[in-house]
Amino acid sequence: MSHYYMFIFVSLIIIMTPGPDFILITKNALTINRYAGRMTSYGVVTGHIIYATASILGFTAIIAKSIVLFEVIKYTGGVYLLYLGIKAILSSIKNKEKENTEIKSNLEAELQVAQKNSKTKTSYFQGLASTLLNPKAIMFYISFLPQFIDLKGNIILQSMILAGLFIITVLLWFTLYLYILTYISSWFKKPSVERIFDRFSGIALIYLGIKLALGKN
Repeated sequence: MSHYYMFIFVSLIIIMTPGPDFILITKNALTINRYAGRMTSYGVVTGHIIYATASILGFTAIIAKSIVLFEVIKYTGGVYLLYLGIKAILSSIKNKEKENTEIKSNLEAELQVAQKNSKTKTSYFQGLASTLLNPKAIMFYISFLPQFIDLKGNIILQSMILAGLFIITVLLWFTLYLYILTYISSWFKKPSVERIFDRFSGIALIYLGIKLALGKN
């Protein structure tokens, strides 16, 4: 039983380490709304459920052994993060232009609300894609998780328990994190702060995209 506690402890360290999922959830929660952040986290969790299921069925091992397929996922993930990063930076530029406009019509205000609602709807798929296109998620299930499995016991059952514990830990951590963000979200609603944060998160996503694409396996 103690190895399960150790697994949760190490998993929590891995989850809390800032990565693409962490940055995306933070960005969407602060620049759109808390609901968008929550939907992003649900997308991340869904991605882990898919990989956990694939791991139990043996598909993740097949992907990891297939150099071509693994490289496709890696480079696609890198390009996707680059796209999100550039999109965030362009958004900050647009926000700057809007900030320089002194008078906003009701139509512009309604358009801005519609754009935020549209971004909220896509937040889930951003979180899902961020996890599915991250080869580190695959490696977690084929290299880290098996270290806590007792080969003398029921391997499939243990795999299901460990994967379930990890997914629950992911969900609980991001739920707590989003709750903490609500206390500082009002400060990020300032146009100047939102613009700076968009640029910061954009640069961070571009960096992670390049690192992911060019990183060694």
